[in-house]
Amino acid sequence: MRYNRLALSILFCLSSTLNPLFSLPANASVKSEGIEIPAEFADMYAGSTEHFTFELASATEQVSIELNSTPTSASLNSASLGRVEQYLSRYYVKKESIFEIVSAMKNIATSSLCQGKVSECSLMPERYAFTYDFEQKHLTLFINAGLIDSHKAAKSFHDATNDQYGAINSINVNYHYFSDGGSSLIARDETLVGLKYGSITSSIYADTSSDKFEAEQLSYDFESGNRRFQMGHFKYGYEQNSTSFMDLSGGYSQDVINYSSSKNLIDGGKQNNRRLFYILPNKGRIEVYRDGHLIHSQNVDAGQQSIAFRDLPYGSYTATIVVVSSGREILRERQQIFNNSAFSLNKSEYDYSFSVGILNDRYDDVEDTLDGQSRELRAFQDKLGYRIDVDSFINAGIYKDTNGLVIDSYFESINQSQQLELETNNFIEGKAAYQLTDSIMLGGRVLSNSDNTMAEIGFKQSINDVSTAQLKYASYSNGSQFIAADANFYNVGVGYEKFDSADSDYGLDNYMLSNAGYERLNVNVSSNILGGQGYLLYVNNRVDGDNAPGQFVDQSNYWSVSAGYSHSFIADSTINFSATFQGGDSFGVNDDWYAGVQWTVPLSANWSASSSVSISHQGLDEFRNSVANDVQFGDSLSMNNEVGITYNGTGIDQNMNSDLSSNISYNDEHIMSDTYAYISSDGTSSVSTSLNSTQVLSGKGEFYFTSQKSDSYIIVDADNQNSLDAHRGLLSVYNDNSLSYNQNIDTEDTVIPVDKYKAFNVRLDTDSSNYISDQAHETTGYSLPGTVISLGIDLVKIKTFISSFDDVNNKAISHVQCSGEGCVDVEKIEEGVFKISVIAGSDYQLISQNQTCVTPSLDRDLTYIVNTGNNYCLPGLDNDEALTLVRDNKLEPVTIDGSEYYFVGVFTNETDLINTGRTLSDVGLTVITRIVGQRKYIYATNESSLTAKQETVLNELSLYAKSLIKQDNFANNWN
Repeated sequence: MRYNRLALSILFCLSSTLNPLFSLPANASVKSEGIEIPAEFADMYAGSTEHFTFELASATEQVSIELNSTPTSASLNSASLGRVEQYLSRYYVKKESIFEIVSAMKNIATSSLCQGKVSECSLMPERYAFTYDFEQKHLTLFINAGLIDSHKAAKSFHDATNDQYGAINSINVNYHYFSDGGSSLIARDETLVGLKYGSITSSIYADTSSDKFEAEQLSYDFESGNRRFQMGHFKYGYEQNSTSFMDLSGGYSQDVINYSSSKNLIDGGKQNNRRLFYILPNKGRIEVYRDGHLIHSQNVDAGQQSIAFRDLPYGSYTATIVVVSSGREILRERQQIFNNSAFSLNKSEYDYSFSVGILNDRYDDVEDTLDGQSRELRAFQDKLGYRIDVDSFINAGIYKDTNGLVIDSYFESINQSQQLELETNNFIEGKAAYQLTDSIMLGGRVLSNSDNTMAEIGFKQSINDVSTAQLKYASYSNGSQFIAADANFYNVGVGYEKFDSADSDYGLDNYMLSNAGYERLNVNVSSNILGGQGYLLYVNNRVDGDNAPGQFVDQSNYWSVSAGYSHSFIADSTINFSATFQGGDSFGVNDDWYAGVQWTVPLSANWSASSSVSISHQGLDEFRNSVANDVQFGDSLSMNNEVGITYNGTGIDQNMNSDLSSNISYNDEHIMSDTYAYISSDGTSSVSTSLNSTQVLSGKGEFYFTSQKSDSYIIVDADNQNSLDAHRGLLSVYNDNSLSYNQNIDTEDTVIPVDKYKAFNVRLDTDSSNYISDQAHETTGYSLPGTVISLGIDLVKIKTFISSFDDVNNKAISHVQCSGEGCVDVEKIEEGVFKISVIAGSDYQLISQNQTCVTPSLDRDLTYIVNTGNNYCLPGLDNDEALTLVRDNKLEPVTIDGSEYYFVGVFTNETDLINTGRTLSDVGLTVITRIVGQRKYIYATNESSLTAKQETVLNELSLYAKSLIKQDNFANNWN
């Protein structure tokens, strides 16, 4: 019988903790499976009703249910059927799946997918699976994500109330100077004010070259649940839900009230990874303009560079890309930018948007709309060699056609552009988007004013994570039509637009698209080819001016093909090839092309040499050699300087110039700035610089600076009371339980930009620092626009030191305690050796069995752990203890190990020490001196009873000892 029990125990353990060999229903018997059960275990395997905890794997809650159980299997008791169904419903398990799971619970056993201990199994089943732990009375259900109703699960919205609101102001200043074109200062100030309910946004733009000062945006935005309300002035449109893919190319200014659906409080959306590539022959700068407004600029090195769409403003629009190098503009082209919400809906879900408002006149600023013609006038001025005052040009009656530039048409178009206005500016709009499948979205849109109505349909498909395609068709009641297609497949992007303008009357169609029909094709390709990186850009824009309202046309015939290839070469060098072929109205009779090759060779870690050749239809255009040096000044400032010699021109018109250019970048926690400067021996010079800074005002009225722009911030204010010890601890930020920031902080203020519409947990761990705080070390928050999540901690400096302690008899102390407000921790390292942490500057006292443990005075500003060496725990020093020692003006002894000790005093003056020791010795007392730091503690002892003379001497000296006890200056812990 004994062996039968052992065998059954082994079988029981295997069945309950390892992959079960037997799966029996509750009404089955082990005997039926061919297993002989000893009589004393028969009741166990007959089955009984017991309470089990039941959980859905990774769920936050558990539920108690009744199972008819045996050690190897179980079945759900009918009394718990409803409880299981309700529990699974709370976690959005589909109804049909709940029915299937409950039916399967008639025969519960651990899945064969579970290998090892049941309690440690984590399964990913095709549909569902159980782990059954009979010993722990626990049942776990694992399910596939396909069994979850994603529509219902997505209905959990964050609270839109913002209790951590603040104000965020970002300023961007750009200065441009060209020796042959004057200077300009461009500034944009963007302010986001968080409110308890919603936020207010403003954007102010100013440009000294065109005397512009205007409000690009002033709006109020509020979201609650799945609804969003926006109202205000938007020069370039506003952020929307997935219906934004229905927007036509080119934003337009409007004063609008919008009501729409929103998924922001569930998911903040995605950023796309599309880029535009360029190759620069030399270091320079890339600038992006939208309707003549600078929206992005960055310094770039020579060679292949790119602009990420995510760095550009939100929306669908046509942008002008300007590349400046060697003090001159080497490329200007127009690109269609699609930078709006991607797929954010689940299958069968929809988004909607309703708007009513006023369309602002599009051509009330001539400079914005005559960019092409303005460049033609500047080209004409360049050919004459001097600038032309427009008023004097008109007054002189000069309306001649010079080199193909019709000046009278140019000025007539200015007057006509000011007359291009809608008869009525009021409008109403409705949009909807429907997620047909997980990868296909359909959309519809209607926009109308009293004169014209536009109806639009759209189709968008996601092929995979990096490939999308969309098609839009719009029809106007006046007969105009618009079609647009955009496709991105891995590294290939294609965009096509065609606008057929029905008549020459300026209407809604012209306002939204162009005052002339056009057809535009954009292609951009980038790829790794033979170990190198290549790109191809193609733009073709054709204008149909037949139905244009007057001579003013805001489009031009233009085409451009650019290609480049970059590859590593010998000696770790890099060789770049580039070619551009352009043509159209702006190029006169002949098309223009140029090509170049650049070879860059690293000379050392910070030095490099470069040689480049460029040619055009005129022949050899430029040959250049240069040397560049990179210099890093600390963590914030870097500089790249380049000196070059250039041979320009063909035939008899040749010259040689030397030049110096510099890229300077500065980036600290407060501001970010970069500058590009160029000067040449031919007199050409230019400077372009930008400065960016963001100011954050928390709800507590505290003001912070940061160089990183965002709509929400986390502020950690760790005040160390101006201590020299900079390290505060480890700062961790968790986004939905995922670590998103983890840095040791050494400054009082830490400003962290965070994505909006996300939940955060902020935690400062001071264990790695010399500080503690009795305040909360963490906080939580949800980052709505304008949110400033603040964690303020007043840090208290900790001083940690190591000391060994002996008693007055030089025996190791076995135990030390700390008393007083300055105590933090006492850790025994080994016998007689302790690690002690106290609050710097605060009172504390170390005690061991009614003895006071003394150490040398500590420097509160030192940041490292101090080894104070061997010190002592001495009797008779405690103030309270001293009151019991002094009786009838006689100093009572302290008895240790059978010996009596009399505390005489502590001395720092050597003469006093010698005289006191001589006095004690003269009366026959033994003098014991214990030295701690600069202090010397004196005790007297005698092997026999004190004589009258010895008592007299000790009583006289006790007056000094008592004064020390009252002053407590024998244990001065801090310098």
